[in-house]
Amino acid sequence: MTGGTVVIGLGNRYRRDDGVGVLAAQELNRLALPGVRVLSDIADPMRLIEAWRGAALAVLIDAAVGASAAPGAVRRCDLSDLAAASGELSSHGVDVARTHALGTALGRVPGELVLLTVEVADVGHGAGLTAPVSGAVEELVRMAVVEVHRHQRRLGIPEEGRPEPEAPARDHLGDDPHVVGLVGGRPWQ
Repeated sequence: MTGGTVVIGLGNRYRRDDGVGVLAAQELNRLALPGVRVLSDIADPMRLIEAWRGAALAVLIDAAVGASAAPGAVRRCDLSDLAAASGELSSHGVDVARTHALGTALGRVPGELVLLTVEVADVGHGAGLTAPVSGAVEELVRMAVVEVHRHQRRLGIPEEGRPEPEAPARDHLGDDPHVVGLVGGRPWQ
């Protein structure tokens, strides 16, 4: 990808709350934001480097494990935050700060990197999100859309070409008993 924006949902949908990045990416993909490529199910540092290579903006969405926040708490981080909290933010094997350092050495980093995280409660084996993390998906999607719009404004892309940041429709989740979504802002299974 040369220029443009990539949104990447990190995580493993079969490790409970660790799948929040994947679910948020699926929701963002359904919004069909112009000029935005949405990827998920990336769990390897080299695949992440290739996914964001050449992007003007990369927005990563990931589960976070830390002692400072309640499950479902959402935060925005940039590169300086990543360096300070390396290893604390991710609930799995992709350390974004180290991956970015490797990408820098290889000349394969995005122009700007933003990480949106949600504090998780359960990353054990199994599918489906806990209620507090499920409740954060809508906010993650909204924040990702805001980041995309901010970037597009800086590039001078007209507002009429940008959809409003709104909650994604949830009726597409179908009958999968392992998928947790939101209906009217409430978690459901």
